[in-house]
Amino acid sequence: MSRAWLNSLLRARQAREDLAAQQLAAAERASRRAVSRVRYDRDRLESLRVADATYAAPVFVAAAAALQAAAATHAAAIETAFQMSAEEQDRRSALAAAAGARRTVEELRERDLADARNHAQRIAQLEMDEIAGRVVARAGQQESAR
Repeated sequence: MSRAWLNSLLRARQAREDLAAQQLAAAERASRRAVSRVRYDRDRLESLRVADATYAAPVFVAAAAALQAAAATHAAAIETAFQMSAEEQDRRSALAAAAGARRTVEELRERDLADARNHAQRIAQLEMDEIAGRVVARAGQQESAR
């Protein structure tokens, strides 16, 4: 395998992991905003329930309509919070998958580098063996010449 190809793949996988991390952060922020909105709407709904609007019919109708609208808004906020939580989990899974893919390429690259080091060591050892063989042969020739 070409080292340049592995390096390019590793950079692409790192970029994908960075993107997944950014998307996870955005999903977490959206989820926190949705939960905050649920709390706000719940408090608003409770304040409307506590308000006593039974002393006049127009006030009672307006309070009932406001209560109904607040309940609908609260229900929608709860649904949005659930969706944002599911989105956050999906992004967390995507980040884990991207990190696994990056690690796989890193391992391939490390294996390739180790193979290259081993190959270089074998070549160096062959050269050393050749030099040693020449030295021994030369010493043998000098001994026989005496």
